[in-house]
Amino acid sequence: MPEGLLDSQGHLTAAGLAAIAAAPVGKGPADLAAHLASCPRCQERMLAGAMGESPGRRERREPPPAWRIWVVLGAALVLLISILITIRSLR
Repeated sequence: MPEGLLDSQGHLTAAGLAAIAAAPVGKGPADLAAHLASCPRCQERMLAGAMGESPGRRERREPPPAWRIWVVLGAALVLLISILITIRSLR
């Protein structure tokens, strides 16, 4: 395996990922492709790089506003009461 394509932990470096990305489909270095196929960490880094994201850092979403939570809980409660009333009237 060419030097500089794997780090000290055995994962692909940025140069290794670039070598695979630059190669035509099916023509990449076989040893790097085999490693990429069996390593979830390198797969995530490869996909994140293709999508233009930084690997391992997902955008944090804000929680929904409190009023929306209360509306959903209220609707669930109304649904539950409706079901119980329907069951009671079927007896």
